[in-house]
Amino acid sequence: MQLILNPKQFDVILTENLFGDILSDEASVIGGSIGLLASASIGAQNALFEPIHGSFPQATGKDIANPIASILSAAMLLEHVGLLEEAKVVENAVQKSLDLGITTEDINTKRSFSTSKVGDFIADYIQHQYDSDVNFQNIHVGQSTII
Repeated sequence: MQLILNPKQFDVILTENLFGDILSDEASVIGGSIGLLASASIGAQNALFEPIHGSFPQATGKDIANPIASILSAAMLLEHVGLLEEAKVVENAVQKSLDLGITTEDINTKRSFSTSKVGDFIADYIQHQYDSDVNFQNIHVGQSTII
C-alpha cells in the first residue's frame, strides 16, 4: 500500500458532529483504513489535532490500534506551529513504514505488526532517517534495528 502524503491537498467538509462522524467513517474506505486519517480542528486561538476516529477503547491493552493517524496528527501540529521540516520528517517516516509494510492488521491482515512495533519503527526511522535497510527479524521480536 502506498499513501502519498501531500499536506497541501486537504479537503474540508463542514458538518454537524453526527453527520461528520458518518462521513469520515465512510471516507476512510478510500485510504484503506480509518487508522490512517489525521484531523485538526483549528479555531482563532486554539487548535486540536487528533486521529479522525477519536479514541478506540475496544483496543485498550491489546496493542492492535493503528498509530499512524495519531502520528500524522502530530505532523499536522508541527506544520501548524511552523515546524515544516520536522513535520516532513514525521511524514517521511510514516511513508517508509507503509512502503515497507510495517503496519497494523487493519492495513495488512497477512503480515501485520503491533501498535508498539509500528510506533517504534516510525520513531527509529525519524531518528535515523537516512539509513535504509531494516532488520525485520528484530522488529518481530520488538526491536527496530536500522542497519
